[in-house]
Amino acid sequence: MKNKFIKTGLFLMMSSLLIVGCKKKEVEPTEEVPTPTTYTVPSTYNFVSIDTVDSKQKIAMLAELTTYIKTTHSATDAPILDAQKLKDMFANIGGYFSSVELNGGGSLKSKCEAGFQADLESNFNGIVAASTNAATNATTTTASDGVSGKMISGTRYILVDTAGIEYKEFAEKGLMNAVFYYQASTILNSISTLDNTTKTNGTTAQERAWDQAFAYFGVPVTFPTVVTGLKNWGSYCNSVSNSLAGNTSNEATSLNATIMKAWITGRAAISNGDDATRNSAITSVLRNWEKVIAGRFITYCKGALANVTAPATYHHNLSEALGFIKAFQFNSNKTISDTDIETLMNYFKTNNSVNLYKVTTTNVNNAISKMAFIFNLDASKL
Repeated sequence: MKNKFIKTGLFLMMSSLLIVGCKKKEVEPTEEVPTPTTYTVPSTYNFVSIDTVDSKQKIAMLAELTTYIKTTHSATDAPILDAQKLKDMFANIGGYFSSVELNGGGSLKSKCEAGFQADLESNFNGIVAASTNAATNATTTTASDGVSGKMISGTRYILVDTAGIEYKEFAEKGLMNAVFYYQASTILNSISTLDNTTKTNGTTAQERAWDQAFAYFGVPVTFPTVVTGLKNWGSYCNSVSNSLAGNTSNEATSLNATIMKAWITGRAAISNGDDATRNSAITSVLRNWEKVIAGRFITYCKGALANVTAPATYHHNLSEALGFIKAFQFNSNKTISDTDIETLMNYFKTNNSVNLYKVTTTNVNNAISKMAFIFNLDASKL
């Protein structure tokens, strides 16, 4: 009888361990900053002496750099791109931008995370061979596994490297990550070290830094009431805002409203010396920004699955998704683990190297499930 009870107890204990081990992550509430009660928080990003010029210039530079790469995305034209020109645009040398302000406005490279700089310039070197190969026949797919060139599906024309990664997306997502997200998250994570007492031209160092971080998000001061003119991260946030609302909680508030409230409240908190609310706002901005990354990763993976028979569209979507995985590493205070990032990356790899030609639909589905699990999202809503 004693042995019977021991066996029964062991069975119940093992069963409970299995249940715990397989349990889905607990539902986490949307990270929303509380509204202060001792001072007024404006309804828009309406503060005195806002200076967002530098961040906006970097966004404009990226747009012109990617526009140059996209000249190869044509059914009839097949220009051979100049790697040195791309490097010069990155470093803002040679006056390649469309305005005096941009040509004299610092550089993307000066704001870029150091480790990505060499990767990007190496990618620019490869783009010459790809565009040269594409020029051999502008109306035909010249790219294949191991061969860079143009890939065509219907009305989509893209330039890809030997692994099938779209050059335009490597540069655009890479700089969105390694400049905009990196600079914004670095500012927010270290803002407490800046002076918030001495004013220069009406603002403190903390206020000016917060304004620059906000501008890297790429939304107007009246967002989300106004959603025209969105750039990069702002556009991606808007595209998943409603589908992420209530996805991880019972809240109906759109992600747009939640993250903008945090940007505005954090700035107001700095102006009122409220460090606790400022810190809460930082957490809200960065946690919700991660949800934008996760949400867009899932939507692009789903876009790939819907276009398996259209190689250019399939590779475009996978290139986008790959860029979003890489974004996480540029926030030193990220919530996703390095192990989870590596797991996600491995779904895109063969023999330890990324190769989009060899990514299976099973791997894409597994990647969707993994990302949804990490951030406790319902992928069917995206």
